[in-house]
Amino acid sequence: MRILSRLSDIVTANFHALLDQVENPEALLAHVVREMEESLAAARRYAASAIAAERRIGRELEQNRAEVEHWHRKAREALTAGREDLARRALARKREHEDLVHGLEASFASVSETARNVRVLLRALEARLAEARRKQRTLLARQRAAQARIELHRTLPAGFPDLGSPGAKFERFENRLRDLEDELAAQADVQTVGGALEEEFATFEAGNEIERELTQLKEDVRSKN
Repeated sequence: MRILSRLSDIVTANFHALLDQVENPEALLAHVVREMEESLAAARRYAASAIAAERRIGRELEQNRAEVEHWHRKAREALTAGREDLARRALARKREHEDLVHGLEASFASVSETARNVRVLLRALEARLAEARRKQRTLLARQRAAQARIELHRTLPAGFPDLGSPGAKFERFENRLRDLEDELAAQADVQTVGGALEEEFATFEAGNEIERELTQLKEDVRSKN
């Protein structure tokens, strides 16, 4: 009966509470799932034995009940024929099978109760195992998501701007404008005096392009805010 007690403990165990008390719930749950799988396999073997015993004892019980009826008929036949001696012997044989019936009935009741209990516990354990597996998949998914976030933070440099926000986009384009301005200033320093007019037009056109791009960027930012 120890296996029934063990199965009952596993079925009633509150592993959700256990998960809240440990530092590595994934490892604990993996251990719980393995233990449940092993217990379920053992319980199925035990259930098969209990059910087989129930059927075997039930068959023997029916056979002995049939023998009781058989010898009861024989005793009546012998008595009808005037063979009281044979009737007495038939009744003695009937009594033997009645004693066997009484013993088998007690055994059958016990093994039937065991088989019934183990069936109930099997269904409950299967349900808890399915629940534990669902919880395990959920925890593993959360663990992978957390690990992905850790890897992302580890890969990106500190202070990396969030390019998905309007403010970050504006900052990115402002940096681009400053880079363009620096580049234009550097070109002005190295170009000859004869190219000053072309440089002025180029600066003028670049400035207009920058202003148009900046205006468009501001409109995008305002529309998203």
